[in-house]
Amino acid sequence: MGQPPSPPTDEELVVRLRAGDAPALRLLMERYERSLYGYLRRLLGTEQDAEDAFQEVFLRVLRALDRFDSQRRFRPWLYAIATNLARNLHRRRATRRALTLDAPEAGGEGEALAARLAARDPEPAEAVESAERSRAVAAAVAALPEKGRAALVLYYYQGLSYEEIAQALEIPLGTVKSRIHNAMARLDRALAPRRKEVP
Repeated sequence: MGQPPSPPTDEELVVRLRAGDAPALRLLMERYERSLYGYLRRLLGTEQDAEDAFQEVFLRVLRALDRFDSQRRFRPWLYAIATNLARNLHRRRATRRALTLDAPEAGGEGEALAARLAARDPEPAEAVESAERSRAVAAAVAALPEKGRAALVLYYYQGLSYEEIAQALEIPLGTVKSRIHNAMARLDRALAPRRKEVP
């Protein structure tokens, strides 16, 4: 008995997709469902935004198939599309937020966003320390500047190499290293007060 055939590479699936093989798209989406969704969730902050962006990323993949260089790897290209989409969503959010925090939220019951933020319930005091630490780290990562956050998340959470990040973000290798180093330094400073509180 021979060994079962190895699964197709991402690049082979792209070739099949270009040839009209629709199941190849489903295989790619399943393959990246957890990792890409997790990346988008960390960049965008909400599950709904991440779910919407995940679908949009693969729509953009379909639209840009003819521009994919088959000599390159698919994963950095996919993350480049995801990063650009997240960056555009952040810009749109920033523009809306800049208009006013006191304006009624679109689609809501007319309640001001500032009032909703003020009315949030505090975290329960009995929360487990590890959960608190996870929230603190997630908040510190979310507060990082967009460029540093993207590089850091791609490296530490998604496991991309420096070279793959350079391709995904379309920046030089040295810039990748610098952004990750600076992001880690910011995280260290942001979390330093918390470390002092731990007995």
